[in-house]
Amino acid sequence: MRYRLLALMLLLLVISAYAEGPSVSPAPPTPSEGGGGGSSHRQTDMEKIIKALEQGKKQNPKRFEYLQTLLWKEYTPPGEYKLPAVLIYYRGNTTVRRSDPLEIQAYVTNENELEIRRPIYIDLEMAAPGEDFRKVGQTQIVQVNEYFSTDGINYTYRSFPEIADLRSLKEVGKVRFRIKYTDGVNKSYSSNWKSSNSRLFPMLELDVINNPPQVNYTNVTYRPRYSDPIEYVADIMDPDGDTLNVTLHILNEDNSTERMNVTQELLGSGTVRFRNSEYGFFGKEDAGKTFRYYYTVGDGINVTSTKITDGPEIRPTPKLLVESPRMVAEDENYYWWGRYNFSIDVKSQDENSFPLTVYLYTSTPSSPWKLRGSKPVTVTPEKQTVSFETSFDVSYSNKTFAYRFSYSEPDQNGRTSMDLTGDKPINPKIVSYSILSPVGIANVILTLIMFLSAGVIVERMSNSRGRKKEIKGNQEGGR
Repeated sequence: MRYRLLALMLLLLVISAYAEGPSVSPAPPTPSEGGGGGSSHRQTDMEKIIKALEQGKKQNPKRFEYLQTLLWKEYTPPGEYKLPAVLIYYRGNTTVRRSDPLEIQAYVTNENELEIRRPIYIDLEMAAPGEDFRKVGQTQIVQVNEYFSTDGINYTYRSFPEIADLRSLKEVGKVRFRIKYTDGVNKSYSSNWKSSNSRLFPMLELDVINNPPQVNYTNVTYRPRYSDPIEYVADIMDPDGDTLNVTLHILNEDNSTERMNVTQELLGSGTVRFRNSEYGFFGKEDAGKTFRYYYTVGDGINVTSTKITDGPEIRPTPKLLVESPRMVAEDENYYWWGRYNFSIDVKSQDENSFPLTVYLYTSTPSSPWKLRGSKPVTVTPEKQTVSFETSFDVSYSNKTFAYRFSYSEPDQNGRTSMDLTGDKPINPKIVSYSILSPVGIANVILTLIMFLSAGVIVERMSNSRGRKKEIKGNQEGGR
């Protein structure tokens, strides 16, 4: 019974070795890397059978010879060799961006028996837009025993890991892939075969589109001088990781013609900075002008252009030098009725003269920034003092105050005014003179005269009433 079981197993193995190969038409199983075709479990069973046969031959040679007669089969040579079929296996979208990941594989089916198979050498070829096919990636090899068997189909897969994406393309459009392969004798292409499976392609055609770079930037809208550190900054992002040419375009004051442009190279994404100190965008002659600008970013395929935006307004170079603002009170007690002298020194910073108007303002909580006067002057390279004399009214009494010089041209700091604060509050004394002053003495004399006059009048009135009483008493006594 034991030998019969062994004989039956051996017979099944022999029959399976001579079974015919499958056709190419069925859909491919799930792709998997590596060779195959054999089974470790089957190999283990075969070793057990061989050991059992060796042991049976020693124990009962006659029965072993009988087993040979039962299992003997006349040799039948393998059938005619057939060229294996190779197609492209792809399961992604046929419209891809240059940075999208790609996974392209070769799907191989082989109908030949193991005895007559040959190694297959597989190359992937790609045709970029407007170009011929060329080899991409390394040659993949399928050995004679590196096949899986499912439902009678001998198949395997090979990947091309070098083709991870299409970032290297310098043009977009239709990109075609095909497989060129040989078994050492015959050469063929995947395009020579046909397939009804949606994932198997005799020739794979992808519609490749580009990711244009993106530009983010902040308007340069402040009012610098031409010599200030003016800087244009832009953040660039490119999903394809291309080498980018970032160009800054500065327009003339007419906003229609280009004044100049400068370019920086950037790999992928990052920040670019264009500094006036490095490129010399503006000079002294540009003072008082405004310049708009925009960016263009090229990735070798597309050029992205931003909208024209407001640029810096270059402030005029200050011609005015302002120095020594001061205030001197007529009396150190700061009486509100006293005279106050406000003055400031001005001069031209170059050899030219120019007209200037200087204004004086004073301010308290009850009377904020009241104009006290203005003076037109001609500013020359020689220093000159502009003065104002004024006094306050009683509303300023016992209050601190501030004062301001304002001028019609910007000063050396680019400002048109200067604010300062008084050293101490205004004296609240109501009378604007002392007792020993002539006016004070006259006032005292006048006051005494008024009191004397009033006394005389009161005395006369009192005497008059006394006489009337005396006369009335005499008249009553005579009766």
